[in-house]
Amino acid sequence: MFNPFKIFKNTKVGLALGSGGAKGVSHIAVLDYCAKKEIHVSMIAGSSIGAVIGSLYAYGALPEFTSFLKSIKSNDLFAYFDPVFPKTGLVQGRRAMELLAKFIPKSVDIEDLKLPVAIVATDFYSGKPVVFTKGNVLDAIRASISIPGIFVPVKYMDTVLIDGGVSNPLPVDVVKKMGAGITIAVNLHPTIKIKRAIAPAISKPHQESTNENSSNDIIEHVDTESLDTTTVVTQTKGWLTQVKKWLGIKIENDKKIHEDTMPNIFEIVAGTIDIMEYMNTTLMITYNKPDVLIEPDLVHIGTLDFTKVDFLLNEGYVACLRVEKDIKRKVLRWI
Repeated sequence: MFNPFKIFKNTKVGLALGSGGAKGVSHIAVLDYCAKKEIHVSMIAGSSIGAVIGSLYAYGALPEFTSFLKSIKSNDLFAYFDPVFPKTGLVQGRRAMELLAKFIPKSVDIEDLKLPVAIVATDFYSGKPVVFTKGNVLDAIRASISIPGIFVPVKYMDTVLIDGGVSNPLPVDVVKKMGAGITIAVNLHPTIKIKRAIAPAISKPHQESTNENSSNDIIEHVDTESLDTTTVVTQTKGWLTQVKKWLGIKIENDKKIHEDTMPNIFEIVAGTIDIMEYMNTTLMITYNKPDVLIEPDLVHIGTLDFTKVDFLLNEGYVACLRVEKDIKRKVLRWI
């Protein structure tokens, strides 16, 4: 039925793709769902893995990237990580970017993409989001995926940039400022579940506390020209072994990991980021509510668990079906 009110409404659909490491593979299923329902996405804002998937989609290379993900094995993952002496991070990130360069050429700028894309990173010193809307795509992505303590941060002008999920894990506000009239957001942190492996000496875990709202000021429309993604690489066997453990790669002759021990440094970093992104996402949804909120149930998926592609894609699609009534009423009715 024709909706006469369409002529008074901004019907541009904006997609906010959240951060969450391997959980972000479910973003691919959401984009596929939109295509099948003939929902034309006019613009995308993404943090971390959301920036990766959004950029691949906007360039037109997402099908090839999806096929690649389906082909990789657990042992293959380590080939795309280049450990360094742990001064500012454990992983250089050069190999990961070389991988992405197979799908998005190094010469491509954000302005060259088929639709507007905003890539969110975080200013380490101010704590504010930094939104890239122009400049080199891969350089902006490299800044956006700089997981604290894992990836070496990126120099930008007189500051340092880290993962976009630190300050804005679900950039609904960004996609609205880009001009979206209808917003769809994919939240990869609808809840948290940290596996507790408590030593006998610890009798009672600390309970969650509330988190107060913080500033949402944004440094907008910046360029990637001053990003410095280079550093000196120094590999050590010990760190190679530890990163393999963090990636979940089986190590020969490795001792059994006991359930009654404290979490290792990699588990602490990943778990802390999950908690932080959950809290910040909750605030974002409270103050910048999207028209449709899609929330895949991926609480048990690890940050680098990229080998469970079929499960991730399926859950992303199922998450769309769970809110299909909202999609029909708040999106399809208007486009």
